[in-house]
Amino acid sequence: MLSGIILSMKRPTEPGLIKLFRYFAVIGVLYFFARWVYEMSLNENQIIITQVTIFLLVHALLLVYLLITWLERQMKEYYLPFILVVYTVAMALGSMAYLYVPDRTIIGFITSSFGLVPILIVPLVFIAWQYDYKHVLVYTVFTNIADLAIAMLIVKRVTIENLPMLSMPIIRLLAFMMVGFVVSQLSENAQRQKHRILMANMQLSQYTNTLEHLATTRERNRLARELHDTIAHTLSGVSVNLEALKTIASQENTEMQSMIDSSLEVTRTGLSETRRALRDLRAQPLEDLGLELALRQLAISIAERAELKLEIQIDSPLPYLAPNVEQVYYRVAQEALENTARHANASTIKIDLSLLDDRLMLSVQDDGQGFNEKEINFDEHFGMKGMRERALTIGADLLIESEPGKGTRLQLSWERFS
Repeated sequence: MLSGIILSMKRPTEPGLIKLFRYFAVIGVLYFFARWVYEMSLNENQIIITQVTIFLLVHALLLVYLLITWLERQMKEYYLPFILVVYTVAMALGSMAYLYVPDRTIIGFITSSFGLVPILIVPLVFIAWQYDYKHVLVYTVFTNIADLAIAMLIVKRVTIENLPMLSMPIIRLLAFMMVGFVVSQLSENAQRQKHRILMANMQLSQYTNTLEHLATTRERNRLARELHDTIAHTLSGVSVNLEALKTIASQENTEMQSMIDSSLEVTRTGLSETRRALRDLRAQPLEDLGLELALRQLAISIAERAELKLEIQIDSPLPYLAPNVEQVYYRVAQEALENTARHANASTIKIDLSLLDDRLMLSVQDDGQGFNEKEINFDEHFGMKGMRERALTIGADLLIESEPGKGTRLQLSWERFS
C-alpha cells in the first residue's frame, strides 16, 4: 500500500519546496524540543514525555533526511513522496502513545491532539501545492481518522457527555479538507497562469520566427530577381554573342575557335549555375505548395524511387501553421522517409498527418527490418539528432519506436495554440 501511494505521487518536485520542507523540519525540532523541556520541568507522566520525544526524533530524522542531498539525487521524483508518507505514518503512530497513559482522559487527548495542528497543517499545505486534491484527502482522512479512533478507544462508548469532544477530530478533519481545497485551487490557478505565460511566450516566439521567415523570404526573392535581371541576362547575352562570333569567325583559325568554345563552355556553365541558384532561392516546396501538397509530393517521389508501397493520409485542409512549424514537419518527414528508403529494407510505408484535439500529429511507419533501440545511440546518428533538434525548436515531442523485424514508427506531436 505504501509503495502504491508513493507511485501515485510520482511527479517532479515544485521548485523551492524541498527548501521550505527543511525550514519546517527545523521549526518542528525546535517546537518539540521546547515541549520536551516543558514536560520535563513539570515532571509529567513518563508516557507523555516519551510521546513528545518520539515527535522530536521524527522531526530530527526528517531534518537529517532532507539535508542529505545525495538521497535526493538518487531517489529523484520519489524523494519527496517517500518522506511525506513516512512522516504521516510516524506522526499517527506517535499519537497512539497516548493510549498508554494511565490516567488518560478524552479532554487531555483532544488538547494534545490540537497541539499538533500547527505541525500537521504544514505537510498538508505541501501536499496540496505539489499534488492533486485526492492526495490531500488521503492525508487528511488518515491523520484525523487515526485521532478519532484513539478517542473512541479512550471513551469506549459514545454518550451525550463525550459527544462534543468526539466531534472535535471530525471538525479538525473538515478544517483540514477546507485548507487543502483552498491551497489546491491556488496551486491549480498558479499552474494555469504559468501555462498561459508559457503558451504566450511560445506564441510570441512563433510570431518572431514568422517575421524572420518572411523577411528572409523577401530577401531571397529580391536576390533572385537581381540575379535574374543582371547576371542571368548578362550571361545569356554573352552566350548568344559568342555563338554568333563562332559562326562568323574563320574556321581555319583553330586557336580562335578553341578560345570561343572555351569561353562558350564557361559562360554556359555559369548560366547553368546561376539558374540553379535561382531555383534554390525561389523553388521552396512549402512556399509554393503548402505543407499538405509538399509532403504528399515528397512522399510519392521517395516511394517511387525506392519502390515502396505508399499509404498516405493527410487531413485536408490543414489549419494555418507558422512557417517554422511547417518547415520542421516537412524536414522531419523528409529525414524519416529517406531513412526508410535507404536503410529499412521495407516494402510499405505509411504516413499520417492529422490534427487531434489541437495537437498536430505526424506518423511515419514502415514494415522494415527495424532495430534494437537499446543498441542505438541517437546522438551519434546525425539524422536522428537533427530531427530531435528541429522538434525542440518548436516545442514538439518526437518519439521513435522500433523492434528488430517489426519495423519502425516515428511520431512528431506539437500542440497548436489557437
